[in-house]
Amino acid sequence: MKRHILRASGALRHRLRARHIAWSAAAGVALAIGYNAAVPLLVSTTDVRATMERMLDGWSGGKTTIGGEPEIRFWPEPLVTLPSVKIVSRGPEPHLLAQIDRITASFSLISALSGESALDDVTLVAPIITIERRADGTINWQRPHWLIAPQAATQEDDSPFGDITVENGRLRISDALSGDSTGIDISGIAGTVKWPSYADRLSAQFSAVLGGQQVAWAFVCDRPLDLFAKRDTPVKTSITSAQLTLSFEGIGHLSLTPFASGHLQLSVPSLATLVAWYRGSADMVLPPADFSIDAKVTTGGKSLKLDELQLTLGDAAATGVLDVVLPGGGSPRIGGTLAFDRIDFNALPASMPVRPERSDRLWQMAENYINGWRTDLRISAQDVLVGPLHLEDVATGVMVDGGRASLDIGDSTYAGGRLSGRAQLSTKGLEHGGRLQVTLKNADFAAVFADFGLKGPMPVGNGILNLDVASNRAFWETATGDLSGSLTYRLRNGSLAGFDVHAFTDLVRKGEFFSLSQASDATFDFQIADFEASFAEGTARLDRARFVSPSGTMSVTGIIPYRSGSLVFAGALEDASAADDQPLRFFVGGTWPNAVVTPLSVLVGPN
Repeated sequence: MKRHILRASGALRHRLRARHIAWSAAAGVALAIGYNAAVPLLVSTTDVRATMERMLDGWSGGKTTIGGEPEIRFWPEPLVTLPSVKIVSRGPEPHLLAQIDRITASFSLISALSGESALDDVTLVAPIITIERRADGTINWQRPHWLIAPQAATQEDDSPFGDITVENGRLRISDALSGDSTGIDISGIAGTVKWPSYADRLSAQFSAVLGGQQVAWAFVCDRPLDLFAKRDTPVKTSITSAQLTLSFEGIGHLSLTPFASGHLQLSVPSLATLVAWYRGSADMVLPPADFSIDAKVTTGGKSLKLDELQLTLGDAAATGVLDVVLPGGGSPRIGGTLAFDRIDFNALPASMPVRPERSDRLWQMAENYINGWRTDLRISAQDVLVGPLHLEDVATGVMVDGGRASLDIGDSTYAGGRLSGRAQLSTKGLEHGGRLQVTLKNADFAAVFADFGLKGPMPVGNGILNLDVASNRAFWETATGDLSGSLTYRLRNGSLAGFDVHAFTDLVRKGEFFSLSQASDATFDFQIADFEASFAEGTARLDRARFVSPSGTMSVTGIIPYRSGSLVFAGALEDASAADDQPLRFFVGGTWPNAVVTPLSVLVGPN
């Protein structure tokens, strides 16, 4: 009997539990149906539209219009979608500032039921934002209300701002004031601005596609209203991409003349890749050198100063100070000092590219810099490699002013002597070449000639070499035949190896043709050697070559068509031991150093 009672009791409990579950499920369904049916009646799409328009107006300072019908979803969370959004500037002639495909935002159901339509977690889908600087310097965007009186902004202002997420955005920037007709178009923008209220920390993280490459930007400011209100506040920002990495941490504020002071770091893995990314093509040959800057940066008014600068370019490293000034009514200028340990110009590609098109941005930047900037840089280096030249302890100055650009070598050591000079671009423009002037004193000229691969008898000694050469063609198109200029070479107490003056005198006296190599088994010691030459259109003219020695004086003049390597000289030899005062005259022809000497007596015959 007891067993039957227990079985009946269990069956009763099972039926009651099943009925409880069924009633609970029915009540849940009824509540869900009632929730979705009743809540939309309490939340007005008109109110939501107006709330979003006011919010966007407050952010932007413009006038917002939502063209599509808002959609409200309550499950699994309250969400509103507003399509076809436009923001235009205020005033008699409104201009489009932004166009947004749609906006989604969450909202609090309790706040909505209590009559408040606060929207949170706003997402802008496919926004297109246009920023224009007009020819008069004004910007198409107007200052929003929270920046109208920046001096009134304080940390106690706890007005809500909220979080904004951007998906597949686009930013178009144009600058009519600078004459930039193409502008900048940045697509694929995605990221989030987190700013709970105007008094709280502002942080932003965005990524975008620029020049076909992904670029990320981050920004953090604990007191953003101070930043916008022209009061100094700590900020952190960085830009990261495959082509460059830039970061800044310090203090700053935003105004018509922004201020910043802090630690700046810039790193470029490859200049060639960076320039190809900037230009949109890789047709310019540049070294694959890395580039980096680490400095304390300070901006003030229209100036920029880099203190404690550490700069690297490939294997070259430098320290120094740079100052950049951008005056409103004058030419911008840059000045400072840079001290390098080593500069190797031989790392540049051996074959330079053809002249870039004038429409090329780098060409335009170079011309604008030379014609518009003033520059006064002092550059020093322990070692400089330029072709066969190895200069030490170099002190140079770079000057740019009103279309004139020059590089002055104030002092340097080369081959045991002192080298100075100047390289100057033509004032007519980059494609019109320039001029090079070099002076070398008291050097080991034997080492100099060896560095440049000059063979044959070459006069060496203690003296001075002056070279003045110019070209009216762009340096990347200049060949040897395009050069013109002059050369002077003066020596004291030197020698001419591979020249036997006594054998040469005897061979000339014999009155027969002979090879210069027949008088090459000795060294000619001289007291004075003096050379003057000019060259143009592929031909060098030896205006004077005079040797003074105890055994006599030898003078030579002639021409050298150096494109073919040939030469034609006329000379005279005054033998100090000769009984008469009549000089021995001769001609030299052929190629250097295997020239053929013809005594004058062979040409004129016997009297």
